[in-house]
Amino acid sequence: MYSYLSGCPSVQVPIWLSICPPIQAATAAHLLLSAGLLAVPSRPNWRYEEGINGVFLSDDVQMTDKELRVTAGGLYLLYGQFALTCTAPACPPGTVTLQLQRAGSLRPLLTVPLALPDGAGSDPARSDLAQAIGQLQPGDVLSLVLAGDVTGDGWQLAQDEREGNFVGLLRIAGG
Repeated sequence: MYSYLSGCPSVQVPIWLSICPPIQAATAAHLLLSAGLLAVPSRPNWRYEEGINGVFLSDDVQMTDKELRVTAGGLYLLYGQFALTCTAPACPPGTVTLQLQRAGSLRPLLTVPLALPDGAGSDPARSDLAQAIGQLQPGDVLSLVLAGDVTGDGWQLAQDEREGNFVGLLRIAGG
């Protein structure tokens, strides 16, 4: 269809506008567990350093040596895995559980169990990858706890594959 405006021909063209929500970065953390001898019960440290392959910490998760503070609420996928190696001539069997705890709660958000074999050896005892879904609120403070029935100091976090000792969280739905 042509029309004349001020003596010049003009054309009407249909225009479609699309409005997309802005892309948002994920709220996520993937942290390694710090090396050290196993003490049960204890509160292990996590480790985040720029440049470590596979380690990630988004801007809305704040970290100290022993705690994470979540600033964006929502439904989260929580996950973890760890391995222990016997560094003594012999190490007792037992069970160790890595727990992700929310401050003020008696029930862990995530539990990663590991059965330790009797004896020694260079092969680490490795947990399965454990996963859980949890609702987190802005301001929630998370920490790690190692619990179990292991005695002695022969077990330590496996150092041959340190990337295999980790805890992570990923927000999968908004708050």
